[in-house]
Amino acid sequence: MRNLRVALASFLAVPLLIAFPAAATAANDPIHLSFDKSTSGLGTWSGTVTGDVDGDLTTTLLSLTETGVIWQVTFDWVVDGDASFTARLSGVLNTSTGRVVMNGRVIAGDYLGAVVHEEGQLVDPSTLHFQGLIRIMPATS
Repeated sequence: MRNLRVALASFLAVPLLIAFPAAATAANDPIHLSFDKSTSGLGTWSGTVTGDVDGDLTTTLLSLTETGVIWQVTFDWVVDGDASFTARLSGVLNTSTGRVVMNGRVIAGDYLGAVVHEEGQLVDPSTLHFQGLIRIMPATS
């Protein structure tokens, strides 16, 4: 009976290993983060990220060009946590709606070279409090 169980378990395990090669593709899977940040000084925001990486977040405004209600912005996003990295993101802030969309790449640390997409929303103008999502697509060779 024991030999039958071992044989059956081995028989069932082989298709699972073939059907789900997780280790082979996990390094290229997108990384999903949620963020929550508020202003902590002129041109600087501090907060946290949670999700596939948990940690502290600091963002620093590098450039700003105002064009009516649409502002062109560039930020460095520094995450220090389960993984640590710096991403440089550029995009737009709609000052009428509070919506932010930025894209860029990881320029230092874990996920070096990965493409990054951020979508955020101003939730409290008095504290410049933003919340949103970040998706990191690791670079492939």
